[in-house]
Amino acid sequence: MEWEALSGRLKPYAAAFVFTAAAAAADVLLTAWIPSPIRLVLFMPALAASAALGFGPGAFAFALGLLSSWLLHSIGVAAQAGMLELSLFGASSAVVFAIVRRASSSGDLLFKTVQDISTEGVVVYRAVLAHDGQPIDFEYRYANPAAYAIMKGRPEDVVGGKLLERLPEARDHPQLFPQYARVFATGETSESQYEIGGRWFHSTVAKLRDGIVVTVQDISGRRRSQEVQKLLVQELNHRVKNLFASVLAMVAFTERGTTSVAEFRDKLSARLQALSRTHSLLSEGAWTDAAVRDVVKSTLEPHLDLGSGRFRIDGGDFRVSSDTALALNMALHELATNAAKYGALSTRQGRVGIKWTPDANRPGFIRMTWIESGGPPILAPAGRGFGTTLLERAFAADGGEVHLQYPPDGVFCEMLFASMDAVNPRAV
Repeated sequence: MEWEALSGRLKPYAAAFVFTAAAAAADVLLTAWIPSPIRLVLFMPALAASAALGFGPGAFAFALGLLSSWLLHSIGVAAQAGMLELSLFGASSAVVFAIVRRASSSGDLLFKTVQDISTEGVVVYRAVLAHDGQPIDFEYRYANPAAYAIMKGRPEDVVGGKLLERLPEARDHPQLFPQYARVFATGETSESQYEIGGRWFHSTVAKLRDGIVVTVQDISGRRRSQEVQKLLVQELNHRVKNLFASVLAMVAFTERGTTSVAEFRDKLSARLQALSRTHSLLSEGAWTDAAVRDVVKSTLEPHLDLGSGRFRIDGGDFRVSSDTALALNMALHELATNAAKYGALSTRQGRVGIKWTPDANRPGFIRMTWIESGGPPILAPAGRGFGTTLLERAFAADGGEVHLQYPPDGVFCEMLFASMDAVNPRAV
C-alpha cells in the first residue's frame, strides 16, 4: 500500500523526465541542421508540460534541461550553450512557468469555487489494484463540502483513506463497491438509486484515468415525499370510493321514502349539502381529523339559531377521525331533519339537547346523546327508512353503537363512537 502511494506521487516526476528526455533527443537530432546557438528553446515545451503537473515537476524539468544540455555538450553531441542562451532560457522558463502555474491555479480556483457551492456531493477515488489489475479497494483522493456533509466526515479523516475501511458494508452493496469496480473495468458510466443506513441516495459513477469519480445526492427527503404522496393518492381513492358509495346509497334510500320528484329533490339536496359542509370542514384539516364540536355545529348550521336557545350543546374538546366525522354528520343531519318535520324543531317550544362525554365503560370512545323535548307527541315509525338504517349502521365499522328510542315527549338517540383523543374534557 505504501509503495502504491509513493508510485502515485512519483508519476508526475516520471512524466517530466520523459518530456525532458524527448527535448534532449530533439536537441541531438537537430544539431546538424540548426546553426542557431539557441538550442535550449527545445526544452520549453517539456518545461510547460511539466509545470502543468505541479511546481515540483516543473522545477525538476528546468534543472533536468540544464543538466541535459551540459551533458550533451560534454560528450560532444550538442553545441555549448552560451551565456546569452542560458540567460534567455532562464528568463523564458520563469515566464512560462508563471503563466502555466497561473492558468492551472485559475482552473483549480474555478473548480474549487464551483464544488464549494454545489449541493451535489463529488468524490474522486483512485483504484487500489491487485497483482492481476483488478480493483480491491478505492482510495479517497478528493471530496467536495457536500460530499463531506453526506459522509459526516472531515477532509483529514477522509482523503487518503479507503472506501472499504470507512464503509465495510459497501463491499457487498450492489450499487457501491461492485458497481465501482465494474465501471472502472468497463469504462461505462452508471447511474442508480440505492438505500444504505436508512438513507436514500442518487449516484452517478464514471471512470477517471486511474480511478473513478462519483456524484451523489441525498434524496431521502424526496423519497419520503413520494411515499407520502403515494399514500395521499391511495387515501384520496379510498375517500372518493366511499363518497360515491354514500351518495349512491343516499339516492337509493331517498327515492324509496319519497312520493314525488319535488320531495325527492328536496331531501336529496339537503343531505348532499350536509355532506358537503362536513367535507369542507375536513378539508381544512387535510382530511386527518375534526373536532366533534365543529362537526355538530357545521351539520346543524341550517337549523342552528344561536339567539333562540333551542339547542343546548355541551361536550368535551375531542377529535374524531375523518370517517367518524362523516358518519356523525350524516347521523345528526337525519336527526335534525326528522326533528324539523315531526319532532321538537317543528314547534317554537321544542328544544334539543346534545351532549357528549368519554364513555366510562369503553376507554377511547365517546358517548353522545340527542334528546328532544317540548315538541308534539311522537310515535315510533311504522317502517324503517333511510334515516333509521343510516343511524343504526353509522358507527358500526369502528365498533360503535347507536340506540334510538321514541318516548312520547321526544326522540332519544344515544351514539357511541371512537375518539382520537378522549382526554382532558372541556365543556363547550
